[in-house]
Amino acid sequence: MNLARRIAWRYLKRPTDQLVSAVGMASVLGLVIGVMALVISMALMTGYRRDLQTKLLGGNAEVFVYSIGAPIADPRRLIDVIRATPAVIHASPVLFQSGVVTTETNTTGSEVMMKGIEPTRGRTSPMLARIIGPRASFQTPEGDRGVSLGKYLATKLGVKQGDALSVTVAAGSSEGFMPRTATFVVTNVFATGFYEFDARWLFVDLAEAQELLGAGSAANLIEVKLAPAANLDAVVDEIERRTDRRYSVSDWRDMNRQLFSMLQIQQLVLFIVIGLIVFVSTFNIVSTLIMTVHEKRKEIGILASMGAEPRMVRRVFIWYGTIVGLIGTATGMIFGTLICWVITRYELVSFPPEIAEVYFVSSIPFVTRGIDLAVIAAFSIVVSFLATIIPSMRAARLNPVEALRYE
Repeated sequence: MNLARRIAWRYLKRPTDQLVSAVGMASVLGLVIGVMALVISMALMTGYRRDLQTKLLGGNAEVFVYSIGAPIADPRRLIDVIRATPAVIHASPVLFQSGVVTTETNTTGSEVMMKGIEPTRGRTSPMLARIIGPRASFQTPEGDRGVSLGKYLATKLGVKQGDALSVTVAAGSSEGFMPRTATFVVTNVFATGFYEFDARWLFVDLAEAQELLGAGSAANLIEVKLAPAANLDAVVDEIERRTDRRYSVSDWRDMNRQLFSMLQIQQLVLFIVIGLIVFVSTFNIVSTLIMTVHEKRKEIGILASMGAEPRMVRRVFIWYGTIVGLIGTATGMIFGTLICWVITRYELVSFPPEIAEVYFVSSIPFVTRGIDLAVIAAFSIVVSFLATIIPSMRAARLNPVEALRYE
C-alpha cells in the first residue's frame, strides 16, 4: 500500500473529532442509500421489461406472417415454405376472433378474444403447455369441445374446470356477418402471470375455431417460432424472399415497438432522477473532506515540513474520498442486490387485477444485470472521485508554517 493511501485509510479509520466521524458516516450512508436505490430501480425496470418480453414470446411467437385484407386460405402450403427457412423450428396457423361469452352466472355476456391454436404447440412453449393443460388437448375425456381460459376471466364468468359456457362470434358469410354460437366445456384454468392472457383470452382447438367461424381450413396468420439466438432480421428477410413478398411479415418488436421504447425511456429517466441522489450524497463527501482537512491541519503541516510535496498531500485526500466512495458503492450494491433477490424470491411486488390490467403483468421480478451494476458502480465512483478534487487542492495549498503556528 503506498504512503498516501495508507495515511488516507488511517484518517478514515481513526478520526479524532466526533463531529467529523459523524459527518463521515453520514456521507457513506447517503451514498449507500443512493446506490441501493439505483440498483433496485434498474432491476425493477429490467425485470419488468424482460418478464413482459418472455410472456409475450411464450404465448405468441417471434415472427408473424399474415395476409392483409383476407385470411390465409391455404396455410399448410405456406407453413411448408416457412418451415424450410433456416433457424425456424416451428410454424403454426392461428385463427382468432373477438366474441361474447355467456354462462349461467353471467347471462349478460363478457367480451373476450377467442384464439384457435393447435394443441401440439404445447410442446414448443412452457407457457402454451400451461395454457393448454396437462392433458395436452382441448377435448374433455368424453370427447366434448373444450376451452382453456385464464384465472381472472374464470372468476369474472363464475366458472371452474368442468363447467360449460357459450361463445358467440360474428362469422363472415355471403349474407353478411351472422352470429354463430357454440358450447364449450372448461378443460383448464391457467395462470400465466400475463394479465392480457389471464383476463381476456379464450384458447380453443384450431379445428373447433374454424368450424365455429365457418372458416374451412383458413387462418388469420402463421406464428413462427425461432431457434435460440436466431438473427430475427435475417429470418424475416428470408421468409419474405421465399414467399415472393406476397405476405406481410413482422416480428414481435414491430408489434410492441412503442411499448418497449417507452420502457427504455422510462429506465433512462429513472436512472437520471435517482442518480441525483448519488450526486447529492457527494456533497456530504465534500463536507467530510473539508472538515477533515481542517482537523488534520497539524498533521498536514508536519508532512509538509518533512518534505512531502503538495501533490502527495493532494493524493491523501483524493484517496480518502475515493475510499469513502468505494465503501458506499460496494455496500449499496450488496444491499440492493440482496433486496432485489428477496423481492423476486417471495414475489413481494404483485398486483391485484385492476392494477395488473395497467401493467400487463401480475407480479414483477427484480433482475440485476452485470452491465447495470457496472454502470452504477462506475457512475458512483466517478462522482465520488470528482467530489475530492476541490478539498484535496485546498489541502495541498495549506502553508505548513500557518498550520503549525498555533500548535
